[in-house]
Amino acid sequence: MTPTLPDWLDGRLTITVPQAGELLGIGRDAAYRAAATGDIQCLSLGRRLVVPVAPLLALLGFDITQRAPIWPADPDDAPPAA
Repeated sequence: MTPTLPDWLDGRLTITVPQAGELLGIGRDAAYRAAATGDIQCLSLGRRLVVPVAPLLALLGFDITQRAPIWPADPDDAPPAA
């Protein structure tokens, strides 16, 4: 059985600490403790903590290299046409 991600996660680059806790199967307080100790990678934006989705999914064992890019590639970086 392949694990599935919740629909609310689709396309998000960051989520809240409690949402990360939900994905990890831990409570809100435990999620904030894990963020404080660095067990969950976080970004501090002013007084707000957010969790980048890609490192969290990697922590959970998802192959994040298979996810589709969110933005189209820069045409200047595209490989030459054959």
